[in-house]
Amino acid sequence: KNAFNFVSLSGPTLFSQILAMANRYASQHPSQTSQNYTILLILTDGVINDMDQTIEQIIEGSGLPLSIVIVGVGQADFSNMEVLDADDTPLVYNGKKMKRDIVQFVPFRRFRSM
Repeated sequence: KNAFNFVSLSGPTLFSQILAMANRYASQHPSQTSQNYTILLILTDGVINDMDQTIEQIIEGSGLPLSIVIVGVGQADFSNMEVLDADDTPLVYNGKKMKRDIVQFVPFRRFRSM
């Protein structure tokens, strides 16, 4: 809770590159003796600036052992994060639909007083 007093976040807000890296990491060939699941935690304070590329990377990652948790901090407009969460409408990009919902968006301001 107090860590946010010591962290400085800045823009632009770009997710696609870190998502591509997480996809590569999660796609490493598992074996019977080495099974892994990757969880990527993203803290953000801004409006996303690479939405199309981010959707593309999420769709690519939706078939991998990967989950993404996005925590929105501050008072920014996080409506695009709700889109990425895809609880109501599955993500589609260039005719390709996500295989499963791998994103959970959490608006920190809603839980800050807990």
